[in-house]
Amino acid sequence: MGIARCGGALALAGVLAAFLAGCGETPSPTPAIVAPAVSADQLVGKWGLASYHKDEDRARTMKEAAAQCNKPYVINKGPNGGLMMYLADSKELSEVVLKAGPSGQTYLGPPGDAGTADDRIVSNVDPNSFTTIWVDPDNASRYGTMVYERCGKR
Repeated sequence: MGIARCGGALALAGVLAAFLAGCGETPSPTPAIVAPAVSADQLVGKWGLASYHKDEDRARTMKEAAAQCNKPYVINKGPNGGLMMYLADSKELSEVVLKAGPSGQTYLGPPGDAGTADDRIVSNVDPNSFTTIWVDPDNASRYGTMVYERCGKR
């Protein structure tokens, strides 16, 4: 009978120790899922496209982009809900997605983490225009800040 009582006490001590060990751990916070500030549907359409390298050229470039509507850059919905667009130095369309970065910025690029070299930062979004700049400094220096002006305003 002494062995049974000792075994029961040891089992109770083990359960109590496991319980206390679990109480000492703080569960890691669940990462907040943040949605991008713009939806894919807002970007589908025909766009005049132009780019600039100096901020003082933005207003002029917006007018130049609108003038490109005679040969628009077409953004269609992708088969998986993304957008069909060209990546840097690519001759073929790729499906890109909108992603929210940890700092609240919206990125446009291949599926995966936000803010990678193939991504663009999306800014200045309204129903009739948006702006992107490549995350990769080499792409940004070659392509500049890209301004999209909707052809046939909403």
